[in-house]
Amino acid sequence: MMDPFVGEFLEELKSKGKSPNTIDAYGRDLKHLTDFLLDEGIDLEEFNEIEVSNFINNLLDLGMSRTTISRHLVSVRNFYKFLRRKNKVLEAPILYFELPEIKRALPVSLTIEQVEELLAIPDTSTAKGKRDRAILEILYGAGLKASELIELNYRDVDLSRGYVSIKGRKNKERHIPIGSYSVGTLREYLSTRENIVGASILFPSMRGERMTRQGLWKILKDYADEAGIEENININTLRHSYAVHMLSGGADLTTLSLLLGHNDIKATSIYLKLVKNRKFKDVYEEAHPRA
Repeated sequence: MMDPFVGEFLEELKSKGKSPNTIDAYGRDLKHLTDFLLDEGIDLEEFNEIEVSNFINNLLDLGMSRTTISRHLVSVRNFYKFLRRKNKVLEAPILYFELPEIKRALPVSLTIEQVEELLAIPDTSTAKGKRDRAILEILYGAGLKASELIELNYRDVDLSRGYVSIKGRKNKERHIPIGSYSVGTLREYLSTRENIVGASILFPSMRGERMTRQGLWKILKDYADEAGIEENININTLRHSYAVHMLSGGADLTTLSLLLGHNDIKATSIYLKLVKNRKFKDVYEEAHPRA
């Protein structure tokens, strides 16, 4: 189904006498954009510098050439110029920063020690601390995307069997195992909640509403700062760390791809490079006298 704003944009191009081929190209490019935004659970105004890099990686995963990706970025920028001109959006970040080089950016992952330090920060003597500890444990323990965690309801978690159910695009469901640490922190957190039933939001904001990506990012960033983590983390860093640690621990790429909900195993294979780089670094630090 076409986004109504995209439809209006294409109609404007038609009224300006653009060729059918040009209009078709814009339509295809912007379909990739709207699919990406839907998959990531973000809106048009949240398409910032980090998300542009993620979008480029997504197009690389689809096997597109750099020339084709450059055309996509031009299409997206022209679309956002239309949105601002017509006051369809208040914010259009992509218009105000230099587009990144079209290359695959390796995701940032934390060491196991850094993850453990991060997870130990929330004050579990408070209701908020219990909630935040459970959030961090599930993000890392199940390798969830930020949008997947935000959309979780109580009925999506099976603590007796140790599973969390995630609905992806086109309502495709996957069941992800969670370990004893995640189960334990979830039980402790849920013991503080009253009248929680199936459709209840699993991790509401402190105002009782569904959390936003910005709210989740602030939780993660505040605890990372408190833990002294200096890496340039983002909202999906714990997901990346999960993937790297799973591969390092012996998980096979196909299984990991299914757990992460990737449509193409090529999207998962990027983590192999991170694992390889980390092993080289570990060998160097253990072997070199001045490491």
